[in-house]
This record gives sequence, structure tokens and C-alpha cells, in this order.
Amino acid sequence: MRSKSLTQLVVILILFCFSLLSAATEPEAKSKGHFELGIHYGSWSINLLRSSIEDALSDALQTQLKEPLLEEIQKDYPEIEEKSYSQEISFDSGGDNFGFELRWYPKGKDGSFSLGFSVEKTSMTVSIPDIKVTLESTQGHVFQGEGTGYFDIAPVSAHLSFRWDIKPSWRINPYIIFGFGIAGGSVFDDSEVSYSVSGTLVQLGQVLDTYEQSDTMSLTELKEDMESEGKDFYLPGVFPFIQLNIGVKGEITKNIYLLLDIGVWDGFMIRGGLAIRLF
Repeated sequence: MRSKSLTQLVVILILFCFSLLSAATEPEAKSKGHFELGIHYGSWSINLLRSSIEDALSDALQTQLKEPLLEEIQKDYPEIEEKSYSQEISFDSGGDNFGFELRWYPKGKDGSFSLGFSVEKTSMTVSIPDIKVTLESTQGHVFQGEGTGYFDIAPVSAHLSFRWDIKPSWRINPYIIFGFGIAGGSVFDDSEVSYSVSGTLVQLGQVLDTYEQSDTMSLTELKEDMESEGKDFYLPGVFPFIQLNIGVKGEITKNIYLLLDIGVWDGFMIRGGLAIRLF
């Protein structure tokens, strides 16, 4: 159902773009408006949101890690009861974006406003290079473990954007973009969340045993697990995008432009592109 909704949206937007293209080929419109076809590539991260992301990741990881770890230890030492549990994580993020765009300038080359439609592929990776876990029992046992983890998602999305070129008559001119897009909710099924933690169980300074916990799942499966533990984990019906960028556009030769912009793309994005004026 989610994929069907995205497909319907893409079809509607493509038909809309073709209707614009048809209108633009009319003699009156052709003398005024024009289309630009663009391609772009960029780098993505969410490191600017580090503190809030670390809290969310830590909560989700604790749900997946603590109970299975305790159950595994209790298989060998059934007398053990949990006294306290603590967990520390750090994270890093990175990814890229690649897309094709068709943009319509209703007032032609000298017009400021343009409407764009694009299809985007955004690869987003959140790595957890350092996980530290401490579990203490009421009987004096202490488990200390370390590990790593990561989260990958790569939505293909349809976008509609509004751009205002400032001083479009200049050879190099700044611009601002506001836009939005969606990918189908099935992208959550194709995402991947993975972790691996290993460590030792100690009592009175003596190493009793070693244990390891690891798992790989999708966001959909993680949501189901957290809700089974009575914790909230919200996943929307679609994967939404919000875009807010500032950039510069330069004409390198007649009807061919280079673009560079930075801003918000469900995180932070810096990207460059090439656009060609069609007519």
C-alpha cells in the first residue's frame, strides 16, 4: 500500500511536468518560459543533531540488547538478578545524494521563480563505532562489554521544490530553495539496523564467562520489538523529506550552468550540480 501511494504520487508529478512541457511548447509560452534539465550529487550527514540522535539510538539499542543479554547470562547463572544497567554510545553519520531534476521557469531566463520536480536517491548511514555496556547483578556479578553498530537506509524519493534566483540577470547569482519529497514506507522494511557487543562476566575479580550479543533487523522489526516492550517507536506511513537550501548558480557557457548549495535535507547536505537550459 505504501509503495502504491508513492507510485501514484510520482505518476501525478510526472504528468504535471509533462503538462508544463506541453504548455511551454505553445508559441506564446515558448517565447517566454523555459525548462532546465539538471543532475546533481551531494554529501549528507546528521552530525549537527548529535545529542538528540545519540539519545534515540541509545534507547533503541537498550531495548534490543539488555534483555537478551541478561537472559543469555541467566541460562548459565539462573540466580543472577539485575541490579543496574548502563550504556554509553557514540555515533557518526554520512551518506550521499544523487538526483535528476526538471525545472520550469514561467518567465524565462530573466525570471526569478522556478518550479522543480526531481527523483532522488539518498543513502544515509549512521555508524556507532563505540558501544560500552555495564550490567550489575544483586549477587555482585559485573558484565562489561564493548561493541559497534550501524544503521543504513537508502530511500528513492519524489520531490517538488520552489526556487528563487536572486539577480537572475547576473552571470553568477545566489538562490534559495524550499521543497519537500516522500519515499514509500516500504523503505523501512529494506533498512538495516545491526549491532554486536561482546564482553566478560566477572565476580569478585574472577572472570566467570564471556558473552556476545548481535543482531540485524529492519526498522520495521525494531519498531515491533520496542512496542512489544511497551515503548513508543513512531514510523510514519511514508518517509518524508524537507529541503531548505541556499546556493549559487553560475553560467559557464551559453545555456549551461554549474550549481552549488548547502542546507537542510533531513539532515545537512552540501551538493553540486549541472543544469542545461532546454529552450
